[in-house]
Amino acid sequence: MNNQLLIHVIKTIAYRFVKSTTGSTATFGTLKINDHTRSPNEIIFHMYDLAVKTTTMIKEGHFNVPIPQPLNFHDEQKRFLTALQDLQSVLEESHLEQALSQKLLQGPLLDMVTHVGQLAMLNGIHGNRIPKESYFNAKIN
Repeated sequence: MNNQLLIHVIKTIAYRFVKSTTGSTATFGTLKINDHTRSPNEIIFHMYDLAVKTTTMIKEGHFNVPIPQPLNFHDEQKRFLTALQDLQSVLEESHLEQALSQKLLQGPLLDMVTHVGQLAMLNGIHGNRIPKESYFNAKIN
């Protein structure tokens, strides 16, 4: 499979997403720093949209997908993780040209990584400190 690196990125996003949101209460989803920032619900909603659009790009060659309906915090978490699993499955079945792989990495995939960091920071501000871990030594499955 030529998509092993991208698959590992998807697995890492899922791993770090779970780490950054574990222990969060439902009220965390609506936390707003100010009117110019996204809430965790809005961030996860955006990440879900990115995952679906990436899957669609691989399967159909475009990013055009219907706008999903927002969900509550815990359902957004589940929906995003399911979308990552779907994306991983598509990557396992597909052969991507290097140029597309690079575009997906530099665009939607690393955007998701950025948002995982935002969620971790917001979760800490909300009072749920994320335990320290060596991500280099993490067992990503």
